[in-house]
Amino acid sequence: MADDYTSIVYDYLRSLGQPGDEVMTAIRPWLEREYGLSYAEAAKARSIAMKELKAQGRAERLNTRSRYVRILA
Repeated sequence: MADDYTSIVYDYLRSLGQPGDEVMTAIRPWLEREYGLSYAEAAKARSIAMKELKAQGRAERLNTRSRYVRILA
């Protein structure tokens, strides 16, 4: 499931800014609204996608409790 959402989440982040930008996100609610996921499904998809994006060096969350993400690539 999450592999499908990694590129989708990255595209969402890129719609908010360019590499180097720090952007305020609402990934989970966006996944719920756009893809009809439940709260739990969207939270899991977001978590896995952000871990994968961090491992790929494409994005990182500025603080685990924060809505801010830095786009790296």
